[in-house]
Amino acid sequence: MRMPKLSIGVAVLSLVASVASAETLTDRMQSSRMTVLQVNRETGQFQCVEHRRWTFVSKADLSAVRPGDIVRVDRTGGTARLVLLRSAAEELAGSER
Repeated sequence: MRMPKLSIGVAVLSLVASVASAETLTDRMQSSRMTVLQVNRETGQFQCVEHRRWTFVSKADLSAVRPGDIVRVDRTGGTARLVLLRSAAEELAGSER
């Protein structure tokens, strides 16, 4: 049975695209971890050291965040939520242990 050329081409392109977009768990974790550089509670944004861009998150999540904190942004759902992974104080104390 002979398959049409178009079907084979689509299958090959799909396979190549899925391999190219695949990332490891470590890659995903590193790209999702951000170090807070500045916080603007009035606008509901923070700037991260790694990307030097401002990111909008829930204003309530910014109340406990300080420069130097390690965070990730959870974009599932409507408003992006900020998750504190490690505070700057914990980061500094961890290096002395």
